[in-house]
Amino acid sequence: MAAPSLLRGGLRRLFAGLWGNGWASPPTRALREVVEVTEGNTTTIEGKIIEDAETPTPPNPSGQCPICRWNLKHKYDYVDVLLLSQFIRSDGGMLPRRITGLCLEEHKKIAVCVQMAHRAGLLPNHRPPLPEGHIPKKPKLNRYLTRWSVRSAKPIWKRGPKWCKIPMPVGHPLLKDNVKYTHKPLYLNH
Repeated sequence: MAAPSLLRGGLRRLFAGLWGNGWASPPTRALREVVEVTEGNTTTIEGKIIEDAETPTPPNPSGQCPICRWNLKHKYDYVDVLLLSQFIRSDGGMLPRRITGLCLEEHKKIAVCVQMAHRAGLLPNHRPPLPEGHIPKKPKLNRYLTRWSVRSAKPIWKRGPKWCKIPMPVGHPLLKDNVKYTHKPLYLNH
């Protein structure tokens, strides 16, 4: 019994995409300018619709997600807070893929960057409020670039002599393909 309803839903979505869904959606609201015209004793106040400026076309309109369309695939990091804030809720959690329209690869990379930005303290406004009277503990180590949270990974106290130090993983493997604008190569171990 469920199969015909699934087929109907799929056909409905197919035809809605072909027809453009113009008749089913409510009309868009445009910006209006209030104009006051006085003629003798009569004052007429009317709202004239302001023509919207054309939205710029993306350089790669065939991209499957917004980041691919604007050619930002390997060009953002955890410090690009304005870009990251478009994909998070007011409490700091990630919006789901069906809302953001991101592909799976970029969704994972954005999630990693949001997590690193939270740990670095770059998104202080996007944290849930603490209960009243709760005093947070000071974090033991400022390890916001590591792959693991502060509570789950133990620090390496003795990394070894200077000539053979144990490398400490820094950053995230998903971000290794990002473009670097400096002359230094990217090191994931420090």
